[in-house]
Amino acid sequence: MTLLQHNPNRRDSSASLERLGGLVIVQNRETQFDAPLYRVIASSAPYPLRVIYTSALNAADAELGFAPRWDHLAAGSYDQWVLQGQSPLQAWRLARWICSLQPDLVIVAGYYPRFQLLLALFLRLLGVRIGLRSDNTLSHTILKGWRGWLRRQAVGRIQRFFHSWHPVGNQALAYLRALSGTNRPSYRFAYAVDNDWFASRSAVERSGRAQWLADCGWPADAFVVLGIMKWTVREDPLTLVRAFADLQRHCPRARLLLVGDGPLQVQVQQAIAPFAPLVHCPGFVAYSSLPQWYGYADVFVHPCPDEPWGVSVNEAMACGLPVLAAAGVGAGEELIEPGCNGLRFDNGDALSLASQLQQLADQPERLRAMGTAARQTVATWSYEVSMAQLQQALLGAPCSVS
Repeated sequence: MTLLQHNPNRRDSSASLERLGGLVIVQNRETQFDAPLYRVIASSAPYPLRVIYTSALNAADAELGFAPRWDHLAAGSYDQWVLQGQSPLQAWRLARWICSLQPDLVIVAGYYPRFQLLLALFLRLLGVRIGLRSDNTLSHTILKGWRGWLRRQAVGRIQRFFHSWHPVGNQALAYLRALSGTNRPSYRFAYAVDNDWFASRSAVERSGRAQWLADCGWPADAFVVLGIMKWTVREDPLTLVRAFADLQRHCPRARLLLVGDGPLQVQVQQAIAPFAPLVHCPGFVAYSSLPQWYGYADVFVHPCPDEPWGVSVNEAMACGLPVLAAAGVGAGEELIEPGCNGLRFDNGDALSLASQLQQLADQPERLRAMGTAARQTVATWSYEVSMAQLQQALLGAPCSVS
């Protein structure tokens, strides 16, 4: 185990949490949305936080083949550790080290890699209070046949093994309850983003939208459809491209801003070739520049048919954009109120998506109202809410996740 940086947390001696030994979070690797949350906790929470990563930082993304450019993460902004090796002996040593810290709670983010499950077992044997963070959902899990039966039996037992659950949303909580056949104290540990950062940065970028449209040779009243995704079969950028092709025939001022890259690059470029001047593809961009593209857009589309959550939905809503999401996007199920802050469409249904986009293009007042509602919705999925839930869990307070 290698210590990357030690950043002691500030303590508030007047807080009841002063008695706490602190929080330890174990997860596979650093994420672009959790790391800023951990930075906020490290700088303001009245209890110590330690985050242990079981895989190397800055590892290549399996779908993209390269490491994402998360240039917004400040090294050493919270107490983070990276594990070297994943042997059973290492799991036992790590469990004993964690036990020596006398934490009030250890949250393990899933049971993959299997090392994390073994670590949870050792922690439980050592008498440490453990919680499970989960993003699995019933709609994204195959539970039919004998394999499904085995999954239910095995996974259910694993879920019952933890003292508390920390689902990312209501769908994840339903999954935990269904497979375990029981219940545990549950505290939402959402996949949230820095709402304020996205809102403020995108607002600044929006002031430059007119010039950007002019630089692209696009009309000042362009209806800009935004997609930010990996160009993979799982995230399905081609459905968005096909929907845009249909939309543009009925709405000549429509334009497509398609951010991303991936294995489907050739297919995507071939699909947009007939109307290439109407599409802008900046490639896979650094995280710090994402607000720029949200700021230039009128509406955001997430067409992925198999996405248990999808934090880009949070990002877009924080930037005040209505969101159109495929049925397979978990965040769409939980954050979108159809007709209020966005719309949903069947997986792969380009014609339905095109029709929904046309409706919004024809109703600018409705579009703006939905954007305002989107920002209000995502405010309830903020870092502040996540921190409050973690504090409740540390204190063993009654949970507020129903």
